[in-house]
Amino acid sequence: MIEVRPTTDGDAERVAPRMRQEDIDEVRAASGKHHYIALLDSIDASIECYTAWVRNSPIAIFGICRGENESIGCIWLLGTDAISGNQIDFLRKSKHWIDEFQSRYAVLYNNIDARNTVHIKWLQWLGFTFINHFPEYGAEGRPFYQFVRIP
Repeated sequence: MIEVRPTTDGDAERVAPRMRQEDIDEVRAASGKHHYIALLDSIDASIECYTAWVRNSPIAIFGICRGENESIGCIWLLGTDAISGNQIDFLRKSKHWIDEFQSRYAVLYNNIDARNTVHIKWLQWLGFTFINHFPEYGAEGRPFYQFVRIP
């Protein structure tokens, strides 16, 4: 069973070494940064940030940053392969948290590496729409999609 609690010091150090390769590749492609640094930057930029835990082990960190104005939130999640071992509970919890964020922000959005097919399917399941394709995005100039959820 997944437990979600506010992110605390030390969570990033426990998640980063076990991060999904797809997430590592996406962070590198977008920012050019090491995934640990990008995770710390995401935590620091977040208005709200949470860590998902299974049996005293963190499996993902996620959060929301303020967008261009107070009604827009930029969501993000970086996780470990342990998510797949807890898929049903993860899907339920992610639906809850997206709905929770959506109750406070009229628009939720971000960009995703086109190679990250697992997360693309998950975002579609959560009700996000893909509105833009960037053929050369970020530090590596890779294809990315912009996604959005508006109630």
